[in-house]
Amino acid sequence: MFATSFDFRGLRCFAPAGEQATWSFLPAAPDLQRDANRHPMVTMVDVGPTAYLLFTASWAAPPGDVEAVRQEIAARTHEGRPDRVHLSYAPLSTPRCSALIGDGHGAFSPVATSTTSGMPPYDSVFNLCLEGERLAHAKAGLRGDLGHLAIEYVAQMHAPVAARATLRANAARLAAWLREHAAADGIEGALEAAIASGVASIVVDVPDPFAGALAPELYRRALARASELVAPLLREPAAGDLHVTVTLEQDVEVPMRAFVDVGALVSPEPLATLIGGHHAAD
Repeated sequence: MFATSFDFRGLRCFAPAGEQATWSFLPAAPDLQRDANRHPMVTMVDVGPTAYLLFTASWAAPPGDVEAVRQEIAARTHEGRPDRVHLSYAPLSTPRCSALIGDGHGAFSPVATSTTSGMPPYDSVFNLCLEGERLAHAKAGLRGDLGHLAIEYVAQMHAPVAARATLRANAARLAAWLREHAAADGIEGALEAAIASGVASIVVDVPDPFAGALAPELYRRALARASELVAPLLREPAAGDLHVTVTLEQDVEVPMRAFVDVGALVSPEPLATLIGGHHAAD
């Protein structure tokens, strides 16, 4: 069963649908490409009233955090050897990265969008030509001010999920209902009416929010399976409680978004590599 996801060390961790399947992770926030000293790498080239802002965005896991997550999973699952924990970057489709300029008050709009490198960590190279207010906001972001310059990734994540649904009823009460209604409505129709009237119920167990999309199909399957199994109640005495459970496993696509304000990445350290004699924060 697909366990509830958890966050650890800046990574979102997704449990597998099966015991032998692979755990996966996704960085909760993107980053700027960094140098050997872990300083963000950005170039601002001033050309009169215009400037070019160059940087590479990356949806990468911070160094050491993946191994820390592996250790955490081993502890949570009581696996004695962390090296046996299969862990990989979450499978994504159609990843896109956008550079955003903000108004300083929480509203951002894209100035450029990239389809990324297509492979983890989905590097995206930006060379933005900026002037006027956009340039002023970009420089404010490079000073460490929030709300002026940001990076956003969006993608679809493939998630293997499982969920189950159970029809529950008192067998004798349901048998009486079916004998009264099945001739006119058919067994499945009589079951639906029994559920609507509270004579029976279908409980959908969705252990992870990603499995919510399975609920309609699970309901349909539980109703169909119960219709097959309750037919003998029309002919034979019934007693006790009736439980009919069905399970559904399926790959679903979940929209994912990762956002970071560049001001939070660069503050309090200086960020930009400067060309042309003008400081990016001036």
